[in-house]
Amino acid sequence: MITVKRAEYLSALTCAGVKEVRYYLNGIFFDSEGFVVGTNGHRLFCGKAITEGESAIVNVKAKPPTKFEQVRIDTVLKAAIFLDNEGRTVMTSPVEVIDGHFPDWRRVADFKPGKVDAIGIHLPYLADAAKCSKYFDKKANAIIETQGVSDAIRLQLSADAYMLIMPVRMPSPSE
Repeated sequence: MITVKRAEYLSALTCAGVKEVRYYLNGIFFDSEGFVVGTNGHRLFCGKAITEGESAIVNVKAKPPTKFEQVRIDTVLKAAIFLDNEGRTVMTSPVEVIDGHFPDWRRVADFKPGKVDAIGIHLPYLADAAKCSKYFDKKANAIIETQGVSDAIRLQLSADAYMLIMPVRMPSPSE
């Protein structure tokens, strides 16, 4: 059984692929070491989850309820149970377990801080980062870290959760 808190679940869902040709990105990845990861290849969310040593890519079929505290995912029964803050079931949804190999997210997440003068960012991804940060902190704050102009930026959303956004190539303002 996999258990993930609301903020982490919604953030991973925000960053996961939708109708991707790379079908294994169309779900949320639960790493056996206790991480939840969602990516579309251009942005990535990583947070904590209780996976009990299980590793799986899942696609919860229903839109999450407005109010819930955590989700329990049973990959054997292929069900997601959304629970409130008192542990009561709010909603149950079917789950598709995606048979595929999730990319090596740790390679991208290996972050070496550095300084940059300027970096190109796809602004809708920053809007998604603001949305995700609100799940953790209603003030929508994050710490932004850079590495280099061709490397991802990291937005630290909480002590245990972050989002990476890959830069885009843009002509310099003088061109």
